[in-house]
Amino acid sequence: MKKIFLLFSIVAFVLTASAQYSAKGNEIVQVKNAQSSSLGTDDGFIENITVYPNPVFDILKVSFKSSHSSLAVISLYNNIGKPVYTQQFEVDPGNNVISIDIRSKSIESGVYFIQCVAEKEVYTRKLIVK
Repeated sequence: MKKIFLLFSIVAFVLTASAQYSAKGNEIVQVKNAQSSSLGTDDGFIENITVYPNPVFDILKVSFKSSHSSLAVISLYNNIGKPVYTQQFEVDPGNNVISIDIRSKSIESGVYFIQCVAEKEVYTRKLIVK
């Protein structure tokens, strides 16, 4: 029963993520999901996004390469899709590393999804907090 609930939660989260809209009207954003913790793309604003360590105990790092300056929003969702953390970051051209102190945010142990929204792209990764 737990497996069915978890699968349903994951599907609901992915469907929610795919229905995201950009701040520039009703234009649908490009959604990129992957099972691995690293994804290389060569057609977007962000390339080679990596979330580490996974599982995380205290400091979570999100690294990626950006083609130009912009803003990115990093959100952390629990396994039922409820946001538990959201913050906006400035992104510079080139390599970027964003650090998030999980312990100071009072995030409990469990399975989460971390989502990075930049320009018209959405990247989602599974994350385990210990």
